[in-house]
Amino acid sequence: MNVKRHEQRTSLHHAPRQVEGEGVLRLLLLVVALAMPLASMAYLKIQHTRMSYEMSDIREKIHQEEEARRSLLLERSRFQRDEEVQAFAAQTGLVPHKQSHLVPKIFTVQDQKLAKLQPAAPLGL
Repeated sequence: MNVKRHEQRTSLHHAPRQVEGEGVLRLLLLVVALAMPLASMAYLKIQHTRMSYEMSDIREKIHQEEEARRSLLLERSRFQRDEEVQAFAAQTGLVPHKQSHLVPKIFTVQDQKLAKLQPAAPLGL
């Protein structure tokens, strides 16, 4: 009879402790199982925000490069046009003037002064 009672006591004392330990382990596993998706969602959100900032920086750099390219193309076209105007002026005998428009070579400075001083003659005479 004493033996039986001793066996019951030992099994009663150890059984609740094992169940308690198992419950704590299950609770920890549940907490980890719930925390992992939340942690991964937070990590992905942080990465998404970081990528958004980097993409906006890249877009800004692309925009600046396009503006620089446009300005270079505009300058190149102006330079080419100026060269073409100068070539045409040299072929037709025009000389560049101080105000950057072209004056025919046949009119000298004295001719221009005389033209300014004298009134224009009527075309019919």
